[in-house]
Amino acid sequence: MKKLAFLLMTILLAVGLAACGDDKGKTDDGDKNVTGQETDGNESGNDANENAGAEDAWPEEVINPEAVNNEYFIKVRDLLEENGYEVGELVAFDYSFFDGVMAGAIEINGEDMFPLQIFELREDDENLEHAKETGLGIAEYAGEKGEIPVLAIDHYYFFLAEGHPDQEAVYKLLKENLE
Repeated sequence: MKKLAFLLMTILLAVGLAACGDDKGKTDDGDKNVTGQETDGNESGNDANENAGAEDAWPEEVINPEAVNNEYFIKVRDLLEENGYEVGELVAFDYSFFDGVMAGAIEINGEDMFPLQIFELREDDENLEHAKETGLGIAEYAGEKGEIPVLAIDHYYFFLAEGHPDQEAVYKLLKENLE
C-alpha cells in the first residue's frame, strides 16, 4: 500500500512540475524573460543572466543593489565574522514579499542554501509590532498574505531557515548585540 501511495505522489508531482515548466522565464506578455530582455521565443534568455552580476540578476524594480552598502547590514556581517562565523559577501536579493523594503543576504559557514536574510522595513511599518510580539512577519506574495517566522529587532527582520545548523546561536548573537 505504501508503494502505491508513493507512486501516486510521484506521478502527481511529475504532472505538476510538467504543467509549471512551460512558463519558465516568461512574463505575462510571453516575449520577455525575467530580466525584461527581449527574446525571440526560441531561446531561454538565460545566457545574459549567467554572466551578470548581482545587480543584473533581477529586474531593477525588484532589487536594490544599494543593500550591499547598507551600514546596518555591514554591521551585522562584521558582527558575525568577529564572533567566529565564516561569512560570505553581503548580497542584495529579491524582496518582493515585503512592501517597500531593502534586503540583503549573507551566507554563514558555507550554508549557501540557507543564507541569513535581512530586511530593512520602514520604521513606521504597521507589521513590526506584530512581528516583535509573535515572531511572525506578515509577507505578501502574488497578492496572497501569510506569516513567516522572523526575528524582529528595531525595524529589521532577520530570517535564517530552521534547517541551518547555527540558527539558534546566530539569533542569540543578534539579540544580545543588536537589541
